[in-house]
Amino acid sequence: MKEKPKEKIEQTPESPIDEDTNRSGKKPEAESSVSLTIQQQFNQLKREYLNDRSNSMNRLLVFICIVLIFFTVMIPIVTGIAAYLVYERFADMESQMLNRVNEAKNQATEAKKHANAAAQSLKKIKEHQAKLKEVISKLTSKDFSNPNKVEIFKTTIEDILKDPVISLEDKAIIETYKLQNAGQIPEAIEKWRSIANTARGVNNNLTARAFFSIGYLHSEQNENDPALSAYDQAIELMPNFAEAYTSRGVVKSKLGDTDAAIADHDEAIRLKPDFAEAYINRGTAKRTLDKHEEAITDFDEAIRLNPNSATAYTHRGVSKSALGEHQQAITDYNEAIRLNPNFANAYIHRGAAKRALGQRSAAEKDMQKALELAKQQGK
Repeated sequence: MKEKPKEKIEQTPESPIDEDTNRSGKKPEAESSVSLTIQQQFNQLKREYLNDRSNSMNRLLVFICIVLIFFTVMIPIVTGIAAYLVYERFADMESQMLNRVNEAKNQATEAKKHANAAAQSLKKIKEHQAKLKEVISKLTSKDFSNPNKVEIFKTTIEDILKDPVISLEDKAIIETYKLQNAGQIPEAIEKWRSIANTARGVNNNLTARAFFSIGYLHSEQNENDPALSAYDQAIELMPNFAEAYTSRGVVKSKLGDTDAAIADHDEAIRLKPDFAEAYINRGTAKRTLDKHEEAITDFDEAIRLNPNSATAYTHRGVSKSALGEHQQAITDYNEAIRLNPNFANAYIHRGAAKRALGQRSAAEKDMQKALELAKQQGK
């Protein structure tokens, strides 16, 4: 293989630079002029930049000053407004608090008044309950049969039953009242006997009243011997029991022992001088012995003690009729009927007095009225 002939590389010789020419020739002067122009432009740009920057700084400073002035002015204003609003709010809250405090004081005052009123009411209720219990403890079967007291006892018992704390004795007495009111006399007698046995040795007064009640119920059934025995036990337990003495006297009169009956009525009046019923009972016993004037004296005293006693007027009228004083007797019967329009006995005796005076038609009307009342009253 033949080698290719090497090409001759011709080099063009560089033109020599003359240093002196470079220092003092025209070309260096041109370069110097360009540099100066550039420098001037640079300086101009620099000045413009600095001016722009200065203007920016000035604007920034002005803005900052404005902001500072704004906040310097606005902060006190805002603070003042805020303070005013806070003050107004506080004043409003303070006013509300004062109003609430005053309301609370007023409510406290009212509550205190209500509390005092409630305390007074409670005191009255307790006093009333104590009185009711005292009344209950003194009740007897005779009281239960009193037509003038039926509504009073009914109300009293209803009030007692409202008391959450009721004694066994009170409860038992109320039960006997219900039995008696229902006509269950034997059951009522046994209930009273149970009360007597329970209270014996513990409460002799209650025991005595229980025996008194037993005596009264037996007497109303014309069971005079057991009635007399019960009254004896009542008096033995309570020797100052005026009601027991006069009730025993009534039983003795039924048994024909009138003098002993009058003695019991005397003792009842001695123990209780204002006992109108004892005067009526003694007057009735004296009339049995035909002591009509003495009887009328007793009836007069009974009427003086109890002007509303229809029974006293009727008994006095009977004694006056026995003395032949029929017109005066009719006056007494009229008063008895005025006091008690449903008193059948008053009509019967007035009719008898009118018949004695020859007033047969009027007498018949009174007798008819008495019969109607007796039927209504189940007699």
